[in-house]
Amino acid sequence: MKIVLKVSFLVITFFSLVFLCPQKVYSQQYQFGFLSYSKVLQTMPEYSAAQATMQSLKKKYEEEATYNEEKFKKMFADYLQGQKNFPEQIMLKRQKELQVAMEQGISFRADAKRLLDNAERELIQPLETKLDSILFLIGKENGLLFIGNSDNHNFPFIHNESGLDITEVVLARLNGNVIPINTANGVKNNSRDSRTEDNAASTPEIKEAEKDKIADILKTN
Repeated sequence: MKIVLKVSFLVITFFSLVFLCPQKVYSQQYQFGFLSYSKVLQTMPEYSAAQATMQSLKKKYEEEATYNEEKFKKMFADYLQGQKNFPEQIMLKRQKELQVAMEQGISFRADAKRLLDNAERELIQPLETKLDSILFLIGKENGLLFIGNSDNHNFPFIHNESGLDITEVVLARLNGNVIPINTANGVKNNSRDSRTEDNAASTPEIKEAEKDKIADILKTN
């Protein structure tokens, strides 16, 4: 008799988990969030300061590159003008100088691009670290499975009952304000509310069906 009661209890527990847990999971409003990472990043005050620094650096490198190119043009013009009168040794010397000047100009352009890329990376990385920490907090606070970046058409389709655009939530948090994630999109909230009402209306029938199934199994034991 004890064995039968124990088996019956386990069966009831099992079916309770099977039929009730999916409803609990389904009642959760959003499973993940998404945003345009670049859009949010560019709204940060630090981003404008970083861009201003980058523009200043680019201007300085461009001025130096232009100086080198103008110097090469002058050297080449002098070479063309005097090549008929230059002795062979001077001609060879001028040719080597032109070759060196041209190679230095090309090398400077390549080095400047590399240095500017590194400088931009160093300026933007702290901003990304700050934004990532905010996304981590929002994800943890709202029980999101993950937060995706919708830039570059990474997500051609997002189910609007499972995912939420949290851009406004993140922007508010960057400004020191905490917005509940459930108020971020009224349209989705309304659709979710109507879904919840439909589920509530069908709850008695579901529960009766569950009772019948459990009763049938208990009879077989």
